[in-house]
Amino acid sequence: MQSTSATTRFLEVPELVVYLAHNHLDNKSLACLLRTNRYIYALCIPALYYYIHAGQKKEKNKNLFTSKKAIRALVRNVDFVRHLELGLFEMVYYVNCVFDYQDQSSTLQLEPPPGPVDEVVVVRGERGTQEAQGEEERMRLSRRPRWLAPPDPQIRTLYPIPLMTLLTKLDLHLGFPTPPSPYYSFDNYNLSVSDRRPYPVPSSEDPRATLTLICWLLDSNPHLLDLRLTSLVIKDRRDIRLLSRAVFGLKRLQEAKFEIIRWNIDRAGKDLEATRGLALAMFFACSPALRRFYLEVKEEDADLWDEVTEEYRKNRQEQPLSWEMSEDNDDGDDGNGHEKKDELTIPRLRKEPMEHLTSLQLRHLKTQDLSGAEFRSMLEHCPNLTTILVPPIHSIQHPQQLAQEIAQRLCPKLTIVKKGSFYGADIGLVFRILEALPAHQVQRYLFSGWWSLIPGLTSDDIGSMFRRQSATLCEIELVGCRNIDSKAIQTILVECWALERLQVDIGAWGLPDNYQQQQPQPLCINLEDAIEYPWGCTRIQDLDLMIAIPDEPLHRSKEMGLVPYYNRPPPTTLSPAETAQFQSLEALYRQIGALIGLERLTLKAVYYGLAGLRPADTNFEWNSFPGMLNLKNEETGRPGYLQLLGGLTKLKRLSGSVSAMTEETKATIGMDEVVWMENYWPALERAEFFKFSGAPWSKEDDFIKMISKHFGWLLEQRQKRGRALDLCGLY
Repeated sequence: MQSTSATTRFLEVPELVVYLAHNHLDNKSLACLLRTNRYIYALCIPALYYYIHAGQKKEKNKNLFTSKKAIRALVRNVDFVRHLELGLFEMVYYVNCVFDYQDQSSTLQLEPPPGPVDEVVVVRGERGTQEAQGEEERMRLSRRPRWLAPPDPQIRTLYPIPLMTLLTKLDLHLGFPTPPSPYYSFDNYNLSVSDRRPYPVPSSEDPRATLTLICWLLDSNPHLLDLRLTSLVIKDRRDIRLLSRAVFGLKRLQEAKFEIIRWNIDRAGKDLEATRGLALAMFFACSPALRRFYLEVKEEDADLWDEVTEEYRKNRQEQPLSWEMSEDNDDGDDGNGHEKKDELTIPRLRKEPMEHLTSLQLRHLKTQDLSGAEFRSMLEHCPNLTTILVPPIHSIQHPQQLAQEIAQRLCPKLTIVKKGSFYGADIGLVFRILEALPAHQVQRYLFSGWWSLIPGLTSDDIGSMFRRQSATLCEIELVGCRNIDSKAIQTILVECWALERLQVDIGAWGLPDNYQQQQPQPLCINLEDAIEYPWGCTRIQDLDLMIAIPDEPLHRSKEMGLVPYYNRPPPTTLSPAETAQFQSLEALYRQIGALIGLERLTLKAVYYGLAGLRPADTNFEWNSFPGMLNLKNEETGRPGYLQLLGGLTKLKRLSGSVSAMTEETKATIGMDEVVWMENYWPALERAEFFKFSGAPWSKEDDFIKMISKHFGWLLEQRQKRGRALDLCGLY
């Protein structure tokens, strides 16, 4: 019996070869494999063109559409493309190349590779039939509707490219790039918009024309399963109708992500009511097969838009062009069969429920975008929803009743509940939903607000809500909610034993001006509450906490006429009050040191007067935790507790009140501490020891070595091991 080689046996299974090519080889490896023989070429050429990213990439600084050779290769293999990713300029250029292909009235025949094809799965006769059918389908899908913007006459060089009609995934990034960008450097950033492009595409300055190109691409690709549109400008209801009808044609769509820029009232001079139906229109345009829906709406506020939309603004002051006044389809159907051309209502195109939808996220909507009744009508189509990002909603008559209806009837399977905006109407709805859901069902709860206070919601209520979900909650984010006090945080730390991530924070907007007069302090856990009971969240990997510590005696030593403990001559002696506070701090450090799974730790110290007579010191970035970052000095008796954190061997990021440039840490952190960090925190990648050092990014390591020989030694050790370490918190 003649033996066969492993290679021969491998090639006898074409499905295995195709699987390897699609899933385990990059383009460079695929290109090498294609040169092996014609049989391999025929099998693997679809994998090489499966994903096309048309644009410049940072690592190679190449652009597909600037290479005539690359375009010709794409034309020969255009029917193999399934995933297309384009920037704004590339999308406009590609569509104009398609227009050129159509205008030449010539069909490019996609011949099979030269050589024998009898070994390939598809025989020659079948291939020819498929090509003819594919070309017929392309011709049907490539008809230009009346609302489509005409070709851009100012593009100087075009290469005819057939329209791609077999895409299953489409990513369009429609924003104008800002530096740093792979499209251009800082040196030519001040040039005009056209000069900054790899090729001139003046019509990209007209977002309304761009929208028609996008809708045409969607109409031409009915097989899409995954769609992502970012930085898409929408101005009025006509734009909404065009986009929603194009999306409605995608009957197989499973994932939809829309990041839309709404034209601002102050700049455009028109009422935001013109786009009020956007969320409803996009939701009811999506296929019943949809699994995930994400909509984010932003206001037009970037400075660059003033320049890049000059043509758009000019067109708005003139008589609309013929293609701008038309929005009906070629077959005469206006979308829902009865809508008038001048009617301003937004059609709800889909009537069927979305049985497969598991994620509904509506981010950064305005309060006036959705009413309680409209939001309920959306949720009635989502019986199997597990993830919800709740937007601001107006006209909620009975929020607690709506929350119970959502949790018990409309979406009873929810496991992830998020709040979708920093501002809004009834911000307490997400808490009421959490309260109404069955016990031990919610896995993630994220609330982000701007110094929000929810009427009628007490700390005991919040503690009870989280206690009911303690067995399943693995992530909690509470940002900017003033209802969260020390006892509520204590309940989470002690009872939510499944927790993997906890963030309790004041938010990116910072503290209000009157925060210093507010007692008790929200969003902080008091030191005594933090150490009262052992923490049950021993599985936690990411912890972000603010600890409120009495400012006497340690923090105000100088104001009290005392020498700070770290500057006292040896042997260091402590007063009874200082000893008691160090004992409390030691208990806190032991709680943290027991969390051996921690990978990211943000610990912030704020100091307050027990009597409430002094303003709180909330500048946590320049505060320090007494003794936390230094070892105990046995010779001098100076207290230190860094050794209690020796169990955090997985720690990757350390931030908060950890500056090595405070008066205390400059006096207490020495070579022993740095050597200890090297030995016990081997995974450390980023620590904000020198966050406000003023070191330029490119000179960070040199700066640290200059001001601190101890940390300079630590950087050298990591460099020897090939491990990056950021001590300024820049990356």
